[in-house]
Amino acid sequence: MYTNEKVEPRERKYYDESFKIKTLEDLKNEYKKLENMNLNEEKEVIKFIEIKDELESIISEEMAWKYIKMSCNADKPEIQQEFNRFYSQVIAPSASYDFKLKKQLYDSKGFKQLDHKYDHLKNLISNSINIFREKNIELNAKEQEISSKYGEIISKIIINFDGEEKTLSQMGIYSKNPDRSIREKAFMKSSKAIIEKEAEIQEVFDQLLKLRINMAKNADYDNYRDYMHKAKARFDYTPEDLFEFHESVEKEVIPFLKELSEERKQKLEIESLRPWDMNVDLDGKILKPFKNNEEFVEKAIKILYKVDPEYGKKLEMMKNSGHLDLENRKGKAPGGYSYPLSESGGSFIFMNAIGLNNDVRTLLHESGHAMHAFAAQDIRISEYRDVPSEVAELASMSMELLTLDYLSEYYDENNDLKKAKRDQLEGTLKTLPWVMIIDAFQHWIYTNPNHTVQERNEYFASLVDRFDEGIDWSDLEKEKQIKWMRQLHVFEVPFYYIEYAMSQLGAIAIYKNYKENGKSAIKMYDDFLKLGYSKGIKDIYETAGIKFDFSRDYVKSLVEFIKGELSNI
Repeated sequence: MYTNEKVEPRERKYYDESFKIKTLEDLKNEYKKLENMNLNEEKEVIKFIEIKDELESIISEEMAWKYIKMSCNADKPEIQQEFNRFYSQVIAPSASYDFKLKKQLYDSKGFKQLDHKYDHLKNLISNSINIFREKNIELNAKEQEISSKYGEIISKIIINFDGEEKTLSQMGIYSKNPDRSIREKAFMKSSKAIIEKEAEIQEVFDQLLKLRINMAKNADYDNYRDYMHKAKARFDYTPEDLFEFHESVEKEVIPFLKELSEERKQKLEIESLRPWDMNVDLDGKILKPFKNNEEFVEKAIKILYKVDPEYGKKLEMMKNSGHLDLENRKGKAPGGYSYPLSESGGSFIFMNAIGLNNDVRTLLHESGHAMHAFAAQDIRISEYRDVPSEVAELASMSMELLTLDYLSEYYDENNDLKKAKRDQLEGTLKTLPWVMIIDAFQHWIYTNPNHTVQERNEYFASLVDRFDEGIDWSDLEKEKQIKWMRQLHVFEVPFYYIEYAMSQLGAIAIYKNYKENGKSAIKMYDDFLKLGYSKGIKDIYETAGIKFDFSRDYVKSLVEFIKGELSNI
């Protein structure tokens, strides 16, 4: 369409192209070479950083492909075993050597001589040194092994519906069915499938909880929440700031969502909104933006090209390189992601498309991550390429909105286009309560570690009530209590979720900037992508032309902007 090129691999400067890391011994040999380097002068330190970065890129690439293969083939134990072997025998043990190298670098004469442009790197390395504990290496490996069981359990759930076998992801399409009885039946069958696996899933989580508590204790923290706050290098805000964020959403977003729910109830002509009523299209029409995978990808490429020609070309290069696995099928892990490929370049996009409008949003979201990976791939400091979620999700969520004005590629009919835009804009706010629930849930879990399974379920249900948008859960207490078990993040990436809400606010602000200032906002967006994590979060948001703010006033201003955009459709 635009290019026949494939993604260009990053050229190695210090290692032969055939060099690979297969065993811990391979890695130890390279670490020993780094340990013997002199670090008395700035140029020696820069070379050390670059060699270490290249080595880490090689390791990261190897692990990336093992993880990708495991996701694409979740029903094949041998592939999962190979990932677990590599992680437990190579990645996890390498942490102690990595710690020694960072300590060596941090204490060196040459590192202290680096000018102020490296201050952020110094903070990151200092934090990494302070949080490291040898005893947690084995626990980290065990955590990966246990958490992968969750994906295995979910991927094997098959539901017989309408005479066909369906995955949990495929059952999602029925939430859009105009027949209320079918929606209810699908909801109940999906919930029942989770309830039948509840004991197994709770056991997996209890194992993770116990292990994570031990990790925090090993690092001299009172609880795992505070440990993770430090481990995630959250320099720009505190856990208490997040409670303010929860309240801002409760006070400023929920009232507007209740208005939308009341409008939904009236249009559906029902007495109360049940959980299976929240996704059905009010006009009874399900948006079907594409017929097949080829059309799905080609239209996304065209849309990205309209935002910026380079974005469209890069997604097409990923397609040409086989870096896309988008369709749902039996045996795939749940969810979706964009996995950066440190050596190959760009990233690999994985998702479970079933032909709905949400698939379009997911692909454009993950494309934002991919553009971020492309923009930062030439940075030769691994700590700067490894962006935190507050920054990573800003890239992806902003792309969802920056592409909003070009969705006509998927929707020829004006009414369908308006519907897609409205869904997207409303969705920017509708995501916030769920994120608050999951974040508040994890705060409670890890600061109240002696809770029972029942107390855990009941507290989650209380949060659903706190952030209620107007849903009637009568006679569905159990279904409400176990809803958290569908959230992969709780199991596999604890405390990685609140960033979606932070980034959603940022994305709305970037879109507001785009509507007001056009292409100059794209330039700011692109400038922020190129920074990687070379600056603090607040500085990065400022580069993007926006604020990093959780206050009620700021949240209110963005809610008002979305209201205005909705009124213009």
